[in-house]
Amino acid sequence: MAPISPPAEIISPLVREMFVYWEAKSAGRLAPRPSDIDPGGIKRLLPYICISDVLREPFDLRFRLVGTGVVEAAGYDFTGRFFHEMSVTTGKELWRAHYARVVDETRPFYGRYRGDLGPDLMRYVDHGAFPLSIDGIIVDRIVEIEDWSEIRGASLATLELPIWHFAPLPGDPIADNLSPDIGTTLATPPGDTGA
Repeated sequence: MAPISPPAEIISPLVREMFVYWEAKSAGRLAPRPSDIDPGGIKRLLPYICISDVLREPFDLRFRLVGTGVVEAAGYDFTGRFFHEMSVTTGKELWRAHYARVVDETRPFYGRYRGDLGPDLMRYVDHGAFPLSIDGIIVDRIVEIEDWSEIRGASLATLELPIWHFAPLPGDPIADNLSPDIGTTLATPPGDTGA
């Protein structure tokens, strides 16, 4: 299946830059090899990058690398941790299905966080997950990017506000209704509970 570029809702230049880099490194193959990803080639993206090993039977991930911007947003460094043992405040099954799509369909998938920072204030963070393959046949790693660059100091670990919700793109009714304006202040529509 041909690579899928980010949908229109994804406006983060960092996520779009990661897609262009991933596609160039794929060079017509299923996906780049992990060794094709050169940190020097994506230096400005590194704080927002995670790389994980894909484990099967049962499906799981082990995070090999977690960028400093993601650590700041998550509230802790989960390098070396397994996905199944992590507390995922934005929905563990939702994320598991998101990662499984990348592996099963061997192509990138995207999503977006919506942060309800107050009664009349929402912010958005774009996400992309890209397959990597050592042998060119199966996906054995995932490289992903979460663009927290416009919202430094925000944390997924905070139990009070802000409260973050994640929705995969495209096709999720919640995601379809999210504004594409990252980093802008929006009024909450009447009756919107943020759920």
